[in-house]
This record gives sequence, structure tokens and C-alpha cells, in this order.
Amino acid sequence: MLSAMRDHVLALACLRLDLPAREGRGFHRLPIEVTRPLEGALVARLEREEIARAFSVTAEGLLREIAHVDRDLLARVGPAVRELTTSWRD
Repeated sequence: MLSAMRDHVLALACLRLDLPAREGRGFHRLPIEVTRPLEGALVARLEREEIARAFSVTAEGLLREIAHVDRDLLARVGPAVRELTTSWRD
């Protein structure tokens, strides 16, 4: 699930930057400013804390992409998404 969510965030970045988004075809052409923050979205161990950390990184990546295209949407969904990421840590 996290891998698919990360892929969707990368696909949104591809769409924003006019790169091919289907099947990850444009991922390798994304600027490092987009991809580097999402490196932490990869799960290193199957432990609750690690999965929660990777989920939080992925969610923040989603919010960054939303911020690029719709600040009003970010204001509406940002708090709820961040609440989800903190509830995983409890």
C-alpha cells in the first residue's frame, strides 16, 4: 500500500512537470528536489514504527504536491492528513 501511495505521489509530480506519469515512465526524469524527500517513504523493516514513519514521509510528499497546484485544497485536507500520520504513532 505504501509503495503504491508513493508511486501515486511521484505520478502527480510527473503530471505537474509534464512528464509521462503512467507506469512510472517519467519517475527517472523527476528532479532530485522531488525524489530525494520521498526516499524515506521506502519501508526498511516490517515494524509498526518504521511503517508509520514511511507513511508520514509519503503523506508529506502528497501534501507537497497538493501545495503546488491547489493551496485551498491543501488548507482543507492538510490537517486531516497530518492527523492520520500522527495517529499512527500513538
